[in-house]
Amino acid sequence: MRLRHLLVATALACLALALVGSAMESTDDSPPRVARDAPPEGFRAFSPDSWWNTPVADDAPLHPFGPEILDHLRTAPGSGPGCLTLAGAGDSPWGHPIYWASPPDPTYELQVPESIDLPELARLRIPRGARPAANSDGSMTVYDREQGFVVALTDAAYDAGDDSWSADGATVTYLESNGLRVETGRSDDPRNRGTHRGNNGATMAAAWEDVEDGEIRHVLKIAVGPEMSRDHVFPMVGSDGDYAGDDPAVPPQGVRLRIKPSVDLDAVDLHPEARVIAEALQRYGAYIGDSGGTTALKLEDTATEGRGQLWDVSADALCDLPFSPTHWDVMAVDETSVDETDPS
Repeated sequence: MRLRHLLVATALACLALALVGSAMESTDDSPPRVARDAPPEGFRAFSPDSWWNTPVADDAPLHPFGPEILDHLRTAPGSGPGCLTLAGAGDSPWGHPIYWASPPDPTYELQVPESIDLPELARLRIPRGARPAANSDGSMTVYDREQGFVVALTDAAYDAGDDSWSADGATVTYLESNGLRVETGRSDDPRNRGTHRGNNGATMAAAWEDVEDGEIRHVLKIAVGPEMSRDHVFPMVGSDGDYAGDDPAVPPQGVRLRIKPSVDLDAVDLHPEARVIAEALQRYGAYIGDSGGTTALKLEDTATEGRGQLWDVSADALCDLPFSPTHWDVMAVDETSVDETDPS
């Protein structure tokens, strides 16, 4: 709760600005804005011992080409500042909105390509006034705890003319499962399927309420700017990378990184929001789940949700922790690299 007290004044100011802005905003392309349901206190998707929720052990095996991978992330074309940036900070449109559906919300038969065969999309509740991210991804997450799943959407769009939703990409993941895609061979729920190659809606972004409350309790997905391999490793079942060579410095998607346990975060001048994210990156790590224009972790897009920009952190707030063997580890490609004794 410590961060809640530090940021409450900023949050209230942002909310006031959002209310003023909403009165001036056109609603031609979306239904009227409504109050957003908050996530349940202490909520965490997936089973406590799932890969997503298990911390990395201090002595976990490291990748044999970890230093080379970190050098690639820091110096290769597309590496930008050579550190993990925060997408969605400031006026960046690259955050990821998150919505919590409940029984009063309207139910939609989502219009998707014929290749997407997910029965849950025929009864998808989406809060009225929801919007996808205002960028070329058009991404969003929708939780429906009553129906028991979380949905990740890309290229999502709302048609106000006939009150319908469509998307070009969708993934359904059940909240009481271990959250793994069925094609990994390690899922405990065959309904965990979709188009996101192993990614799921619960780990797409750092959630505002988690950071406000001072703790993120799961691994986080990052997108990487430098060229990525066409190969993939667990927990991914595919890659959107282009590299087809054999340079071990170019990682496959699915590789997990973490801020080294030896790094004293107290000695790094971190913004309070960045500090919470850094603690999660040190305890749970991040996995490479996408290619992108720059190497980044997405923040929840509270502005698109209609709450105003609640984040105060800057995009480069983690750049005192560049991708180097001094600050980061690359974990061995082995599920046993996680700590099975997580007490949380």
